[in-house]
Amino acid sequence: MTSLLSGVALPAIELTPSVMNQQAITSLTSDQTSIAQLEEQLSTGNQVNQPSDNPAQTSNIMQLDAALTRANTYAANASDGLGWLSTANSTMNEVISTLQQVRQTVLSISSASLTNSPAAIQALADQVNSAQQSLLNLANTSYDGQAIFAGTGNVTTAFDAAGIYVGGGSAPTRTVAPGTQVAISATGDAVFGTGTTGLLSTQPGNLGVLAQLSQDIQTNTKASLANAMGPDLKNLDAAISNVENQAAQLGAQYQQLSSLNQQVTASQAAINKELSGIQSVNLPQAITNLQLQQNDYQTALWATSQLIQPSLVQFLS
Repeated sequence: MTSLLSGVALPAIELTPSVMNQQAITSLTSDQTSIAQLEEQLSTGNQVNQPSDNPAQTSNIMQLDAALTRANTYAANASDGLGWLSTANSTMNEVISTLQQVRQTVLSISSASLTNSPAAIQALADQVNSAQQSLLNLANTSYDGQAIFAGTGNVTTAFDAAGIYVGGGSAPTRTVAPGTQVAISATGDAVFGTGTTGLLSTQPGNLGVLAQLSQDIQTNTKASLANAMGPDLKNLDAAISNVENQAAQLGAQYQQLSSLNQQVTASQAAINKELSGIQSVNLPQAITNLQLQQNDYQTALWATSQLIQPSLVQFLS
């Protein structure tokens, strides 16, 4: 049997029961797949749960996911770095305050010497010794279990009991943007110095500024007290100036990192918004679509059952 289409004779398509049954089963399978996809979307809240759901959007989603992962890493680094710098800045404030107290002690030497009281002079030396121990403790301040002034070397201790620097390497940094690293502390030798020009050494023959100052006060001679109020005070002022410069630098690093942290937070929000626009399911619409799809499926299932139900003649033949 043939039919004419545009003057061309074509064989007629005969819809046999077998063909109709296969088409019905294929349609039902497609409906089941659509229902499963909608149910998964409602369960996860995502429009795309595997590449086959929407190949065109899958690439965009993968790129945004990668960008969000990087932004989250930068944000975590910035938050950690701000914790380090906040601790370092508060520590530096205490260091400067302690050193200023030592300076006032030195300026009190002349008054104490006028009393001709060894006890008064010893009290001044004790104040310097106490300040030296306080500064040693501050120099070994830690954050999250790591000594903040130890550099990238010995991370648990910056200075030993004798005030000798045992850290190493450079100041630790955090990467907070592509190609951007910010120092989150300073090394102990940069802040407190080392050897005879440093603040903390109590090693014989290598006394630091504070130990030398204490020794000159305790010696309590005219010459030693003159040294305390002259060269020792000059060395102390130089050390204070250095600490203040380091504190200013750490403060600037904190401001820089705070600004970068705000930028990365804004980047996270923007990426999440874009990702949500592509990925998030419109729940009311998805629920409606699922209900319609289920109704269509039930109707098609009934129609198919009627279509493929064998007649008595077909059964007997």
